[in-house]
Amino acid sequence: MPDSFVHVSDVRRLLEIIEDAHVWQPEDFFYASVLYGLALLVPADEVGFQVNAWQRMWLSFHDVAGGRQVPVVSPEVDPGDPSFAWEGGAGLSEPLGDTTVTSSSEVHGGRRVSELIGSMAPIGDLDSRVVLHRYGGPAFSDREVDLLRLARPHLAELQLRRRAELGGQAPLTHRQWEILRLVALGATNLQIAHRLGISEGTVRKHLENAFVRLGAASRSEAVSRLRGFL
Repeated sequence: MPDSFVHVSDVRRLLEIIEDAHVWQPEDFFYASVLYGLALLVPADEVGFQVNAWQRMWLSFHDVAGGRQVPVVSPEVDPGDPSFAWEGGAGLSEPLGDTTVTSSSEVHGGRRVSELIGSMAPIGDLDSRVVLHRYGGPAFSDREVDLLRLARPHLAELQLRRRAELGGQAPLTHRQWEILRLVALGATNLQIAHRLGISEGTVRKHLENAFVRLGAASRSEAVSRLRGFL
């Protein structure tokens, strides 16, 4: 299969990265593990999650090669606080509001600098995107652009999930939420397995992991803890 096509193994790895989404610091406004995994799947030297609003910007970048997380926003700053203005540079004059994936590449000082951007649908006046940078080497390929296109809707969903978590909602994976919502409706593990097209053992494993995250000992206790969110 030509390298210009997304491989099945790429899709599997992408789904694993999304499924294992977790933060590195409690104040992270996006999942650092996902950014880091994405920059290994689509090789990049830096990856960041950027949030823009009217004259405001929040940016969390990860130096992939050096293994360092470099948050521009200090931990005590609330990205949802409309009074906060990023002083490190001018924010966008207005949210862009698109949901596209774009790639560009230019040569600066004899070195190629490539950028890959996946934009999310705006949330209110907040406009978000994932940004990958590559310094030197080839520009991002069609295959890598397509990989970010596949990832983009999942990243948008993770953004909503992380905002909910920062608002007090339990930190569960998308699949765990999906299963617990069916549990709340009274479905058995077998019924859930048939509904979602997975094995009964996989359902049990997801529930076990959800119980650990929630500190719950049973299905009823887990549902009780999530009653306000289901």
